[in-house]
Amino acid sequence: MTTRAADATIKGYYYQFDTSILKLLDLRANADSITIEGIEDIDINTATDATTIQCKYLSKPRFINSAVREPITLMLDHFVNPTTPNNYNYVLYAHFENETSGSEPTIDLAKLKEILTYTENKVEKKHHTDNGITDVKLNAFIRQFKFVFGKEFTTQQQEVIQKLKTKFSCTDFEADTLYYNNALRIVIDKAIKRTTTQRVITKAEFISGIDCSKKLFNEWFIKLRSKKEYLKLATQGLKSTRALDPIRTKVIVIGKEILMADNTELPIESFIENLVSKYYKLNSALRNAKPLAVVLDCDSTALISIKRVLINNELSFNDGHEGISFSSQHFNKEPVINTTANAAKILKSSYSLKLISRTCLISNVATIQQPSVLLNFSKEDLPSTFISGQYFDFKYCENLKDIYKLLAP
Repeated sequence: MTTRAADATIKGYYYQFDTSILKLLDLRANADSITIEGIEDIDINTATDATTIQCKYLSKPRFINSAVREPITLMLDHFVNPTTPNNYNYVLYAHFENETSGSEPTIDLAKLKEILTYTENKVEKKHHTDNGITDVKLNAFIRQFKFVFGKEFTTQQQEVIQKLKTKFSCTDFEADTLYYNNALRIVIDKAIKRTTTQRVITKAEFISGIDCSKKLFNEWFIKLRSKKEYLKLATQGLKSTRALDPIRTKVIVIGKEILMADNTELPIESFIENLVSKYYKLNSALRNAKPLAVVLDCDSTALISIKRVLINNELSFNDGHEGISFSSQHFNKEPVINTTANAAKILKSSYSLKLISRTCLISNVATIQQPSVLLNFSKEDLPSTFISGQYFDFKYCENLKDIYKLLAP
C-alpha cells in the first residue's frame, strides 16, 4: 500500500470514529445506544428507531455510481433478507470533495437500478435482476433509505470538538486534548471487540467514560498530528494541568526504545541530573517539593552503571535497595530534610531522587505508593492498578532530549 493510500485509509477510519462520536453525543436518552461495526459501520438504537449507517470518506471529486455501489448493495441485501426486521432505516453518509455537505442526492427507482448495474468481464450485470429483487422491494427500500453527503474531514473533526466543549463546559484545549482524546479511545476500544454485543455502547456509558478517564495523549490521538504539533500540545497539557508542579509526586517511566536511541546530546545520567536540578535542587527547591521518581526499562547491568555515575557525581538516590532485597517500605519513605534558616527551602535531603527499574516497578506495583502524576515515555503500557492520578502516555518522543524539552521547557 502506498503512503497516500495508507493515509487515506487511516483518514477513513478516523472519519468513521468521528461520526460515531457525533452520533453518540446526539442521542437523546442516556439508554439510547450505538453499535460500532454492527450491521453496518454504525447502528443506532433508540426506544423508537433503528438506523444503520455506512460511513465513507472518498477522495473522488463528485458522486459517481461505482463509488457507492458496494455500500448500497450491502444495505439492500440486508433489507431484502427474509430474517431481517422491517423497521430499519438505512443511511449512506459519504463525503465527496466537491459535493455540498448535508445535501441529499435523489435516489429514485431508476437511479437505484442504475447504481446496481455494472459490467464484469465485459458482461452487464444487474444486481437486482440477478437476485430476484422486485420493483416493489426496491421501492420499499428507497422509502427507508437516505443518502447524505458528508462533511469535510477537518470540518467534522472541529464539530466534534466544539460539541464536546459545549457538553463539558470546558476550554478548546481541554475539549481537544482531554475529551476528544478520551472519546477516540472509547470508540476505538469498542470497534476492536470480538462480538457484536461487546461493541454496543450507550450514551450514558460514553459520557461517563469521557469524563472520568485521566489518560492524556494516547497513541490514537497522535496518528494524524505532526510531531511538532503533538509536542506543542503535550507541553500545553502539562502546563495547563500543573502536572509538573514541584510539590506533586511524579513518576517518569523511560522505555527501552528511548534508552537505546541516540542520546549523545543528552546521556541518561545528565538527563537525570538536569531534572533533579530543575525540580529538587538543594538550597533552591521549596520545602514542600517532592523528589522525582525515575523508572528505567533496562537490565540490571545498565542500571548499575547509571547508578555508579550518579554516585560519583554525588547525587543521592533512593532505590529501595533494588539489586539486594527491594523494600517498598523503604522506597516509599519521604526524604529527611533540613531547611534553610527561614524554613522556606530545602538545604539538605537524605536523597534527591528515586530510581528503580521497570521490572522492579511491575513486580512491586501493589505496594509502591502511587504518584499524583504518572508520565509514561514508553511503548509499553503500565498496569491500570498503578494509575490513580493524572496519566500522560507519550508516544512521540524519540530520545531523551525530546523528553527533557517537555519536562523542562
